[in-house]
Parts: sequence; structure tokens; C-alpha cells
Amino acid sequence: MHIALVRTEFDAARGGAERYAVNLARAWLAQGHRITVVCARHSESDARDLEVVHVSRPRLLGPFKHAWFASRAGQAARATGADAVLCLARAWPGDVLRLGDGLHRPWMSVRYPDLGSRRRALFNPRHSQLLKLERELFLPGRFARYVANSAMVKRQVVHMYGVDPARVDVIPNGVDPARFNLEARTKGQALRVQYGLGRDTRLVLFSGMDFRRKGLLEAARGFVALVRTTKLPLAFACVGKGDYSEARALFEAEGLGSRGLWLEPSGAIEAWYGAADLFVLPTMYDPSANAVTESLACGTPVLTSQENGARQHLVDGVNGYILRDRTDGAELSMRARSLLESPRAPEAVAAASELITVRENASRLLAVLEQAAQERARRPQVRGFTFSAAQQQQWHATTGRAARLKLLRGWLWDSGAAVSLHELARKLQS
Repeated sequence: MHIALVRTEFDAARGGAERYAVNLARAWLAQGHRITVVCARHSESDARDLEVVHVSRPRLLGPFKHAWFASRAGQAARATGADAVLCLARAWPGDVLRLGDGLHRPWMSVRYPDLGSRRRALFNPRHSQLLKLERELFLPGRFARYVANSAMVKRQVVHMYGVDPARVDVIPNGVDPARFNLEARTKGQALRVQYGLGRDTRLVLFSGMDFRRKGLLEAARGFVALVRTTKLPLAFACVGKGDYSEARALFEAEGLGSRGLWLEPSGAIEAWYGAADLFVLPTMYDPSANAVTESLACGTPVLTSQENGARQHLVDGVNGYILRDRTDGAELSMRARSLLESPRAPEAVAAASELITVRENASRLLAVLEQAAQERARRPQVRGFTFSAAQQQQWHATTGRAARLKLLRGWLWDSGAAVSLHELARKLQS
């Protein structure tokens, strides 16, 4: 099968979403599929044995660069003659769009919780352009199917953009069992010795690439509250790339400077998961943080926010807790104390998490892609749309704006017509 895969940057070193794209492409290549990568930039080593098509994404366009890439990348993918097109970035058209980056609209709601600040933020063209682009992705006819990596993202797509729930599949992020497993506990012990962490010391770990969004300061405040409420010997480690100055200053002000470790990204993060007694990620918004599933696979319980789609892997009190308010240091402290004072067995933590492997993830995504490509092959591709007499009668017999929109969406999906809902509505009103 010839698959065109769209991702803005095809470079595993750039982060979790880019690493996912590279691993997915290489997994399908190993199965004998032909892979064409459509991107703005790629790593030569990651793209070895793959076909690459470049689409520009000029920085000089500023906030308009996203839309520039979106339509051109989708057209370039179709022009490859691929049997199926999978978009792993904001681009269209295609057969399947995987929503691994999450949605900008719910992120805006969390980042600007009151209506006034949200309206002011929209004066920033970056936000207005991303929201406009996001609406484009969910117009009928753009994709046959969508894939979310969490039930949270699926609910957001359905409720915010009116996508038929039957067209949205939930496939959780996969974990590499060869790397993230209970053997990380052994690696972790060596790491603890290296950094002088006593045998009885409880290590709280935070890891990420965007400290503000991932909630480093909230984690630090929770740790400070934890120190005040327990006699356990405690240490805190921050592993990742970002500005930790504010969190570190908090530790210093509270006289806890010696308890904090502030470290650059690690090529062996699994050892840190194994060394930790608790992983905390009070993130502002995450479709499904890989760090959570990786930590659970290593047998380390997790505290994370309800704004993280990876919460679907947590069973409260068994392998972690879901924080109701990620900014409440007292809640984080209470939940952390419960997990640290009565440690959960690593085997029980991993078993309760219902994780899937990267291989299973790739297999399930391929099945959805094949199904979507078959649906497209059966659907007539027309640029216009002609209403049948039965459809016109059904339209006039239907009352209510929401019910009529639902009808239009269904007809457009089935026809593949390249027209908008507003055009159809005007035609029917005439």
C-alpha cells in the first residue's frame, strides 16, 4: 500500500509528535508499505528509504504560515498518487486526520479562562488564524475519518465542531515495551546512587519540554506543600528543556534548594521513571501526554490534571490520581502523600493502566486508514451537489437549525462535494 504521510517537521529529535510520525512511518515501511512523507523539513537519517516531498512553510508569513502549509501539503499528498493520505498535522484534504497535537480551541479556553481575556487574545492573529484553520479541518468532505489519541479529544471534536462520533476513532498512544518496562526500576536504582538519593528518599519527578504548559510551577508548589505535611524524606527532579528559574527560586525561598535537581533532557528518561516514586504532570492542556503512559509502563504512579487526555489510563488510588484543580497545591500534596506513604507495587501500577504497544497503535491506525481509503473509493468525487427530490422534501420537513445542519453534514460526507454548508443552505432556501 502506498501511504502519503503529512507532518510539518519529520524529525524525531523535535519532540513527541515528530517522534511518533517517524516511528509510525518506519514501522509501516518495515511491513512492506511504500511511504511518501510530505513535510516542510526533515531529518535525512529519519527519512532514510522513504520518499520525501517538500512543501514550504515560510516564516515571513508569520501567523499565516500554518494555512499556507495546510492546503498545499494536502494537495501535494494527493498528487503523489498514494492509495491513502494520513495527516499528522493541520493539513487537508486527506483520508484520515490524526489529532495528536490536540485542538487550539479548548487550549484557548484553559489558557484564557475568562471571556474578556479570550476575546482580547483573539486580536493576536496567531490565535485567530489557528482557530480559523481548525474549523477548516472539520468541514464535511475534508476527511473520511478522524483519529483521537484520547476520549477527551474525541468529545471535544464532537461537541465543538459537530463531527459525527462514528467518524472519530480513539486509538491511545502506544508505548515501546522494549524501552519502557519494569526493568527501568533497576536502571533507576543506579541513577539514584549517582545523584546521592538515599534509599528511603521519595523522589517526585517532573518531565516535559514546555514547562509553562506542562505545569512545572504548579508541581513545584505542590511539592513545597507536600514537604510541609509529611515527615518522609523527599527530593524533586525536573528533567527537560525549558525555563525552570521561577520554580527553582521558589525552592530557594522555602529553604528547599538542596532537594531539587534541575536537569537537561535525558536520552534515558526511562531510568528517571524507574528512579521516581511518583511522576507529576499538572499540565494546562495535553491531548494525551506520552510521559504519563511511559511512566505507568515503568511502574511509577502518576498525578496529572483533568485537562490531560492521558487521564484515561489512571484508576484513582490504584496507579495515580486525576487532579480536579491542577493549580491547587494542597490537593496535589494530599494525593502525593497518599501514594508516597502507601507505595503501590510497580506491577500493579502497570497492570491497571491498560496500555497498548507502539506496534498495536500502528496496526489499529493502519486499519482505520484502509477503511477510510475504501470509503473514498466508493464515494463519487464531484465538485457540485445536486439535491434529490427526496432530500428537498426531507429538508423542508425538518425544523430547527441544528437538525438541518446535521442533515447537510450527512449529505456532504456521503457525496464528497467541494461546497460549503452555507452554499447548500442558500441553495435550498432559494
